Amino acid sequence: MSLEVTVLGSSGGYAGAGKACSGYLLRHGENSLMLDIGSGSLANLLVQLPADGLGGLAITHMHYDHYVDIYGLATARRFWESTLPPLPLLAPPGAMDVIGSPLSDGSRTRFFECFEVTGHQAGETREIAGFELVALPARHITGSFSFRVTAGGRTVCYSGDTDVCDSLLQLAGGVDLFICESTFTSEVPNKEPGHLYAREAGDMATRAGAGSLLLTHLWPTLDGRRALEDARSNYKGPIELALEGQTLEV
Repeated sequence: MSLEVTVLGSSGGYAGAGKACSGYLLRHGENSLMLDIGSGSLANLLVQLPADGLGGLAITHMHYDHYVDIYGLATARRFWESTLPPLPLLAPPGAMDVIGSPLSDGSRTRFFECFEVTGHQAGETREIAGFELVALPARHITGSFSFRVTAGGRTVCYSGDTDVCDSLLQLAGGVDLFICESTFTSEVPNKEPGHLYAREAGDMATRAGAGSLLLTHLWPTLDGRRALEDARSNYKGPIELALEGQTLEV
């Protein structure tokens, strides 16, 4: 049985025209897990699954382009059917303080009832929605993580947002699919720290021995074709640019 990965959002920083911010749906048999839930990704999730059909959610870090649609998900599940069990949620420590901060006391209580929250512990294997997930710190803001997810003997590494770091190489080692942020192309002479050039994503994939590479989190005004060219200069395996609605069999 294959592991399916569907792109729900691939845009970096903000949702470009016709795009959504970070979100990936993993499915293995009847099990489903969403990685990040950035702005616009919920609408694309609901094309794939009803609000009550998602098995779990894991968030890499607390930047809005990776988590903000969690408010809509909670609303959809709360009003879908009051008997829905809390959704398993893996999140950075302190995530619920950030998410709850704009909510009134009553709304915050109802929101928290929608989720069964577990904080990331670096290097520990967590079972969530039928998947095994290992998180390690990313080189981004404090409390950022990258993931390695396994189901049915197939493995996916999802970088979240990060700069070059050893922990990402460890997570991506020998994976079947490496979903790697490629915020900047060679069009940008001096990148912002905490993110990767597409060529660096290609280099990381080669060093990790990844079976295939999916470029994501490209800044909306940059050229996807350039990102692919840059990554191919350092990685000779299969490469694709993430597109909303695209499903890959791992």
